[in-house]
Amino acid sequence: MIDARPDAAAFTWKDFSRFVQVSPVERGWLVLWGHYRDMGRTRELAGQRTYTDLAGVRRRVADSVFELTKDAALVTEALVRFDRTRFALHSPETLPVPL
Repeated sequence: MIDARPDAAAFTWKDFSRFVQVSPVERGWLVLWGHYRDMGRTRELAGQRTYTDLAGVRRRVADSVFELTKDAALVTEALVRFDRTRFALHSPETLPVPL
């Protein structure tokens, strides 16, 4: 089960109605990005991905912020905040062998 509530997020970046959220899940790190609608009452996802390591998460955060804003300065701001975030130790389970 995925617990992707805002209070379960390890990292959140917001800029007006846009957001990127990183949460620990069973298989790694879940990255959600998108827009808030109706004055913040609903979230419209633009995408979601799961990564097994924080290096992949960092790259997705940068790509997601750029996709949402098209502003390199905001990407830099998000990456500085990401790098300063203290993530809890998280060991994702290994992926099953593909069929």
